[in-house]
Amino acid sequence: MCDVALLPSSLMARLPIVDPNDPDADVDAGRVLRDVSGRSGRTVPRNVWATMANHPQALEKVADLARVVYFANSMTPSQRELAYLSASVTNDCHY
Repeated sequence: MCDVALLPSSLMARLPIVDPNDPDADVDAGRVLRDVSGRSGRTVPRNVWATMANHPQALEKVADLARVVYFANSMTPSQRELAYLSASVTNDCHY
């Protein structure tokens, strides 16, 4: 559900955000983040991707899944947007 009570920041997990340009970052993490950025057309990875890069192998698999779900399928962009909006309305999520 989208109606989640906000937690105080003291109770939230803190995971490092991986910078793909950091020379101390895991080589695989940087490679996968640059690949994800290239596919999405964004120069800076979103924080969720950069946080998942703490486990580069998992990020790579999630990125492969996202590519298929969001882009490499038979749906048109309009159909995908309709699916997103339908799910949002069904789950009472307001963006």
